[in-house]
Amino acid sequence: PLDYGVVLLFNDWWAEAPQSAIDAYVDHLRRAPGADEFLEARHLPEPPRVEDLASCAVGTLGHGYHSFIVDHGLMANLGVDYRTFHDRLRAEGALDRLPDDLAYTIVRGFQIHDVLHTLTGFSPTRLGELAQAGFHFAQLQFPYHAMRFAVTTAHLAFVDPASITKAMDAMTDGWAMG
Repeated sequence: PLDYGVVLLFNDWWAEAPQSAIDAYVDHLRRAPGADEFLEARHLPEPPRVEDLASCAVGTLGHGYHSFIVDHGLMANLGVDYRTFHDRLRAEGALDRLPDDLAYTIVRGFQIHDVLHTLTGFSPTRLGELAQAGFHFAQLQFPYHAMRFAVTTAHLAFVDPASITKAMDAMTDGWAMG
């Protein structure tokens, strides 16, 4: 999973995905509380500026987010624009079967990923990322997170059985919180 990330698998899957699975994911997303407003707005802001976050008052989400980014050495990733990568794949036709609602949701999910780390308290370590994936998966049951768990459990079964307990604890901790 570290050599070929789930984000790449997620993007590759659409060409061969069963239509029934695609339809089920869209249906589930559409039935989530607040989905209509969320999907209608299609809100995709620019990444926050570090200077703006640094000026946020102690006790605010902005201050907590800034601390999370700085404390974990994530400054270089703050402005990474997944939207541009995603738009390039769509222009190349790689995501032709990815429904617009799911396309928007994955881009927005990448935008708020570290903000949600700040809110959940899960660290940006391998286990913290699994916990965060569990949190996301409980919230939306999105195909990206389903794939993340499928790849992770296959890796545990075939490559790293010594990590099963820690990885499953992380995933279920996130799921329970979500």
